[in-house]
Amino acid sequence: MIKFVLSGAAVALLLCGAAAAPASASSTREIPKGFLKYEHKEARNKVFNWKVSDRAQPLALLTDCPGKRPSVRKAEDSRTVTARGDSDYRYAEQLVVMPSPEAAQQVMKGVRAGAASCATKKLAVKTRPIAKLGDEAFTFSAQDVTADSLGGAERAVVVRRGSSVLLYSEFTAYGKVGKHDFGGLLADAGAVTPRLCQAAKEC
Repeated sequence: MIKFVLSGAAVALLLCGAAAAPASASSTREIPKGFLKYEHKEARNKVFNWKVSDRAQPLALLTDCPGKRPSVRKAEDSRTVTARGDSDYRYAEQLVVMPSPEAAQQVMKGVRAGAASCATKKLAVKTRPIAKLGDEAFTFSAQDVTADSLGGAERAVVVRRGSSVLLYSEFTAYGKVGKHDFGGLLADAGAVTPRLCQAAKEC
């Protein structure tokens, strides 16, 4: 009888342990401090006004139609680094960790849909897929094409790897969008993308 009671207690402990394991595995993930490329700029850069924020916020994209941004309210963690040189220049680095790869895929799908719906006769919007960067990636550009425009434009590189969505975006008030505009953005994304699985604790 004693052996039976002890066996039952052992089984109960095993069951409790098994039930507790998923809760630990699904605990909220946090992006390590200093993970993003430009976080260190906040304190020591004198050319641009750099800011780092862990506050949940919409993607730093689709400046001309922010209402089209996909929701990232369910993100487990996010970090946004922004820079402003003057009223005509903005740069942003942003990482959002969603609850699952499927949720991150929906964010990517939402960005593409939002970009498509932004396009008008006055605003030329384009997205182009990028091969061999993360699980999926694309470039984005929005160019003011009105006759009296100074050529103000926004361009970005958006990457997903697993549950993480990484964004580099830039806005300038002058000049037309060309392939050369994406060089720096692609370099930044290429440097950070291989480590994204660390932020989401998926590797």
